[in-house]
Amino acid sequence: MLTAEKIIREIYLLPLSEREKLAHHIVHFGIKNIPLEMPEILDLDQWQEEIAREPFNLAQASDYLEVSPATVKKWTESGRIPFQKSGRTYRFNVMDLKKLKKSLKNGKP
Repeated sequence: MLTAEKIIREIYLLPLSEREKLAHHIVHFGIKNIPLEMPEILDLDQWQEEIAREPFNLAQASDYLEVSPATVKKWTESGRIPFQKSGRTYRFNVMDLKKLKKSLKNGKP
């Protein structure tokens, strides 16, 4: 029988690129068509906090914000998004991106 513990263990054994695909799918599409009588098995707040600990790179940030990487770069240059840069690598705090995405959805610039 499959258990959440077994599935999670298997997920951690996947290559990083495959885990990123899975996380991307869950973030973008969620878990749909779950019967209402199913017990809650995923603590979303804890899960989001765990994700937020690791900064997003430029590709992840643009994917999350649903804009092009060029747009994200423009927003960093204008000061709209706080970021850290090491060489050519951009790093974004997930909570900052979450606030920006919420303001974009609410129609605020």
